[in-house]
Amino acid sequence: MFLKTKSMRKKAHRLTFLRAAALMILVASTTAKTWAQNYFDENGGYFGPTEESPQYGGAYYTGNYTSPFKTYLGKTDAEIQAKLDELWNHYFKGGYNQVIYYESGNKEAYIKDTGNNDVRSEGISYGMMICVQTNHREEFDRLWNWAKAHMWTKYGEWDGYFAWQNSTAGVMKDRNNCPDAEMYFMMSLLLAANRWHDARYMQDAQYILSRCWKNGSGSLFNEAYYIITFQPYNACTFSDPSYDLPAYVDLFSRWTDTNKDKWKNATTATRTHLYKSSHRTSGLFSDYNNFDGTPHSESYNRNAVKYMYDAVRCAMNFGMDYYLFGVDAERQQVMAKRIIDFFEADGYSHARFNWDGSGPSESYTLGQVGSNAVACYALMSTPGYEDIIRKNLRMAWDARLMTGQYRYYDGLVHYLSMLHLCGAFKIWKPEKEIPTRYQSQYHSIITGIKSPATFSDSRAWYTLDGVRLKGKPTAKGAYINNGRKVVIN
Repeated sequence: MFLKTKSMRKKAHRLTFLRAAALMILVASTTAKTWAQNYFDENGGYFGPTEESPQYGGAYYTGNYTSPFKTYLGKTDAEIQAKLDELWNHYFKGGYNQVIYYESGNKEAYIKDTGNNDVRSEGISYGMMICVQTNHREEFDRLWNWAKAHMWTKYGEWDGYFAWQNSTAGVMKDRNNCPDAEMYFMMSLLLAANRWHDARYMQDAQYILSRCWKNGSGSLFNEAYYIITFQPYNACTFSDPSYDLPAYVDLFSRWTDTNKDKWKNATTATRTHLYKSSHRTSGLFSDYNNFDGTPHSESYNRNAVKYMYDAVRCAMNFGMDYYLFGVDAERQQVMAKRIIDFFEADGYSHARFNWDGSGPSESYTLGQVGSNAVACYALMSTPGYEDIIRKNLRMAWDARLMTGQYRYYDGLVHYLSMLHLCGAFKIWKPEKEIPTRYQSQYHSIITGIKSPATFSDSRAWYTLDGVRLKGKPTAKGAYINNGRKVVIN
């Protein structure tokens, strides 16, 4: 239509401008909403940035878990999810020669050490971490039920700890514990409590955390050095560097209800011990070592001073800490250069060495493929390593999954490594760490109601339709109380 007058044309231009402005606001709002939603899962689990100003570049501060498979190998989200599904279906739902997850009665399940035909606390705790990161709650609960029923002690000197070895029928074979299992149990329970909003997981995690420091003999960490022990009672004067999990200890220091100062001291000590454990030339780690990082020998293990089975995990541990926190980035870059340069020179051919890199034997393993690829996180800002990083990532991506009798250990280490490399290993945070700008969205996800602010009385109960009730309901169902969805069974 032809606009005859100047005033009509001005009015039309003004309307066009207002429509455009409104569209820009809508697009901006939608984009911001979509961006923010990327920090939540469908149940309101939050893994986004912190409220505090980021001092370091780690994912804990930024919420950025972009997979290097995307940035270095060009893999798509669909391809990465297919890889994660392949891992899950192989080890948890696969055939006789693939699976390591076995369900039993009483809603229980265990991870089987197929090489030794028994159940290790290490394996169950690893399995729980895989389940919480891949959002498989039923399997998580089954594993935790088995560990509580057959491994967990809640009295006496072993209070809070887990027997490291059981039969598949649940019979305890060795009362001693294996501390890396406690580390994974605590971390997986904390993340489960945050991701699935279940206080029972938090209660169990806090119980274990509180028992790790016994103010005397039996602490999980040596109380003079604040470094994890090989075992709290019978081997408390030395360590195993593959038990050094600085990212976990850092989170314990933030989320524990007890012994905060001790966990903070342990955070610093753990990072330093892991660095000292890296050989200055080879970058390798010994299976057992002293608190100063030098190898430690024991009569019952002639290979304790060598880079053997446990030590393979050290590269994953510092690589994980690098991309999750970045607090110790400079030293972790040094560690990564050492160990990756060493295996480059070896041609990724051998698995076992003396601490200094001499005496190579056996063939490079699937666990090493995964763990060393995670170490490459610490090289991603170092010029000249691009092709080496791609090589390690490609080996991890292309690796054939383990089958046969000895699929348990290397299969699990590679699986955990792939969670890190796929961007699927996230720090699921408690509600108190969700920034103010995301709080309304969080409440709308967990309650299904877009405006939780309308429920201003924290003592009142409402139906999901927003109808206020006279008091706390007695009938089973889902309700709103204090701005949150509450299920009454």
